[in-house]
Amino acid sequence: MDLPHRWGVPAAVPVDLTPLLPQVRDDLSRGLALLNGVRLVLCLGSRAQITLLMGTPARILGATTTAAEGLAQVRRHRPALLLVSDRLEEGCGVDLVVQVKARHPEVRTLLVVSQEHRLARIRQALQAGCDGIVPESRLLHGSGLQALHSVLGGGLYLDRALVGAVLADQEPGGDAAEPLSARERQVLERVVHGLTNHEIARELMVSVDTVKTHVRNVLLKLRVRGRIQAVVIGLQLGLVDWPRPGGTR
Repeated sequence: MDLPHRWGVPAAVPVDLTPLLPQVRDDLSRGLALLNGVRLVLCLGSRAQITLLMGTPARILGATTTAAEGLAQVRRHRPALLLVSDRLEEGCGVDLVVQVKARHPEVRTLLVVSQEHRLARIRQALQAGCDGIVPESRLLHGSGLQALHSVLGGGLYLDRALVGAVLADQEPGGDAAEPLSARERQVLERVVHGLTNHEIARELMVSVDTVKTHVRNVLLKLRVRGRIQAVVIGLQLGLVDWPRPGGTR
């Protein structure tokens, strides 16, 4: 289903969003449950979106439409999650993610992109260690809920279309500094699926601390700073496969 211009395609395309209403209602209910009590800073280019999110059960510590004030709010409150859009009234959301991850790497970041063609900017967010990147055009198709679930649970989220575009737009990488062990590949495969550390621990029947150690080793061996970068490099080098739609691990 096509979506109108503000969701990433030409406004002239007629759409009927009615079939999506049951899914949107369900996603909204589950999303509100995920946000319950979460310490959150909003930095979005749309004041209407901020107004809507103000009604969530999250502990919204700050809400702004500019990158400079977004950084100030993060420095002041040290939230659990920064929800930011690439387009802001002043400044750039990607630049904000880069600054936040450099100064406060413990803050989880979820970036909503409306300009999916700006691959260089998306790669900047990846290299900075952004925890989740979701296209605005995919929010009504369940991606928003999946992104929240993964990022809040300590996992990552990167839309399949963005991964494909990033991989297609860059030169093949070199070999990893060190080969991954069989267990490290298993962990990376589950990271690709967006599983959190706790979910990976349950599947592999190991402790969460053990999973964290494996993830840290994967990052070191692939010479990357964040989990999303590890996914991109792992796919690029053929260490893991991208999950098929509707497929199982």
